[in-house]
Amino acid sequence: MLLIISKKGMVTGKELAEHFEVSIRTIYRDIEKLGEAGIPVASIGGKGGGYYIMENYNVDNLFLKRDEASTFMAIMNNLNFLFGKNTQFNDMVLKIENTYTQEKNTDKLNINMSHFSMESELKEYLFLMNQAIEENKLMVFDYCNRQMEYSERIVEPLQITFSAGHWHLVGFCRYRNDYRKFKLVRIRNLKMGDSFEKRDISKGEIEEIFKESIRKSSIRVSLKFSNRMGKGLTEYFQEADIHQTEDNQYIVVDHFPHDEGLLKYILSFGKECEIVEPLYLRDELKEYIKKLLLPYNG
Repeated sequence: MLLIISKKGMVTGKELAEHFEVSIRTIYRDIEKLGEAGIPVASIGGKGGGYYIMENYNVDNLFLKRDEASTFMAIMNNLNFLFGKNTQFNDMVLKIENTYTQEKNTDKLNINMSHFSMESELKEYLFLMNQAIEENKLMVFDYCNRQMEYSERIVEPLQITFSAGHWHLVGFCRYRNDYRKFKLVRIRNLKMGDSFEKRDISKGEIEEIFKESIRKSSIRVSLKFSNRMGKGLTEYFQEADIHQTEDNQYIVVDHFPHDEGLLKYILSFGKECEIVEPLYLRDELKEYIKKLLLPYNG
């Protein structure tokens, strides 16, 4: 309430009651509590009147400094567009905007977290997923896996994440009977389903489930890169996994899911990359390349 009054300058009791979906009487009581807490909220009666904060009272100091807020606002502006009418998120934006409104150089950062192939769907999907999480509603959708196979999924949503340039829905998949991360760009026909009862599990426990799943499905791979590629490897791998050889080449040792996606990933480096181990992966890549060449052999 304090933030809304501070941002708008003058707010009527009716406007506050409508915003918080409470009675006018409740607003009166809350205004009194603000006064008892030492916050100078004054009022003007009649048409054009309302509640306002008396001059020289600095609301900013209750929350953020102006130089702290400027870094976050570039992200907030993008998320505000994507998340739509999310009460908790919008209240957080309001707090930061209250500090940020007088900040100069507002264009220092420009961040876009949408995806080029689904800019219009992203806002709708994030809104639906957020609503489903808040209301404990199932998410029903068609999902395309790494093998390009579609299947209907019914998911108990828990969290929305953004990592490595992609949005993900985290939840319990009733189709797989396990916790899964679903990449938004692979989701189609998203809709909300029935209500469900949340499972008693912490986010830390879910992360351990994901780590264990990755360990089970991954293999240890050693890749050799040319000197030309070496200096740019930190764009793709952790620095600790990169080792320079005596002949000025580079070896990367890491764990990857053992599927077609790994072969495609290795091929994306072209002639600058060679599989060292395991040997069976070298053979798989040879066979994969032969199949790639088939349409061009005629």
